[in-house]
Amino acid sequence: KGGAAAAALLVLLALPARGQDADSLWRSGVDAYASQQWNEAVAAWQAIADGGLESSELYYNLGGACYKAGDIAHAVLWYERALKADPSNADARVNLDFVRNQLQDRIEEVPEFFLEAWGRKMCWLLPSATWAVLFLVLFAGTLAMLLLFLLGSRGARKAGFFVGIALLLGALLCLDFAFWQKTDARTADGAIVTVPVAEVKSSPGSGVSLFVLHEGTRVKLLDEVGEWDNIELADGRQGWMQKEYAERI
Repeated sequence: KGGAAAAALLVLLALPARGQDADSLWRSGVDAYASQQWNEAVAAWQAIADGGLESSELYYNLGGACYKAGDIAHAVLWYERALKADPSNADARVNLDFVRNQLQDRIEEVPEFFLEAWGRKMCWLLPSATWAVLFLVLFAGTLAMLLLFLLGSRGARKAGFFVGIALLLGALLCLDFAFWQKTDARTADGAIVTVPVAEVKSSPGSGVSLFVLHEGTRVKLLDEVGEWDNIELADGRQGWMQKEYAERI
């Protein structure tokens, strides 16, 4: 489930701009992972991430190393970050589902409208940059069909009209998927519980205890007051939790 070696080349291609230190840290992490020194691999790759490199492949490998080290909460966190950086990272999605099945908290999500759920699955198939390229290609095809409609014969004009409409709809769908992914990537309202047990209260400070959460559970951040976050679960339950109990995705 780690996949360290498979993503090595892709990450290394992103490293020259970060200097030789990042390159050395990456190789140290790969060597440590190959030697089953999970904590050392986490430390090396964590240092790269702390240095500012944003890479779905790096986050994916961190998730695998954390899982091997027995740190379920941070495995979930890094797989979530890998998907935020690249929603089309299928390996990260599979591993995230695998780890989630081992969490103590089983929270039933509020069902999405079926069209929204279908659209989200389609959106995840490709990176946003690929959707943007497809938009340009289909839009260029739309313009070509427009010229055919304006300048072609009667039969060609009819074909150009219907094909142009289909291409335009496809282009707009690709554009929507590209923006959808970018919007999700910029959204910073998700967090993962990283402590063994987190108490959720009715209000900041001395509120009534509502329920407890366990490591690895995802929460949505709604608001904050001092050292407390107003959180919401996938099933709609809300409450207040200390900031130190969770890390933002």
